[in-house]
Amino acid sequence: MHKNKEKDFSNIIESTIAGIGAFLAIVFLGILSEQTGTIMIIAPLGATAVLLYSAPNSPFSKPLNIFSSYLISTILGMIILKYSGGSWFPVGIGLALTIIMMHLLKVIHPAAGANYLIVTQGELSFVLLGSTFIGLVILIIISIYIEKIRKKFLLLDFGNEL
Repeated sequence: MHKNKEKDFSNIIESTIAGIGAFLAIVFLGILSEQTGTIMIIAPLGATAVLLYSAPNSPFSKPLNIFSSYLISTILGMIILKYSGGSWFPVGIGLALTIIMMHLLKVIHPAAGANYLIVTQGELSFVLLGSTFIGLVILIIISIYIEKIRKKFLLLDFGNEL
């Protein structure tokens, strides 16, 4: 039973640290958004934050996967939007191609699928594109520090205090 309490407490610590990481990242992006007058938060960044802070060891959370998949989804989304006007059949083909490219290059990051859909609907301007990649950098930098904090807390022996 003592092991279960340790495991439960460890889970509470991990969950809290993940939440704090997401909080810090979004608040920082919000402040930056206010200061620059630019939208810095788009929905896919929320999904990226979940992966970075809740599943930091997942292949989906690797910085290379994140940047590459966003780049692939943005480029293909812009091409589809330019040449199809965002009609649904080409959008579906482009999403399929986005997934195929992520698989072939082994840089899968699920939030990039949502990014692709935003781009194909004409909701991602070049200004927003830049701020999206700045947002990714900020999320990843904060996740590096959050992971260090997580490791320090999880290395502590809380069992003696329960």
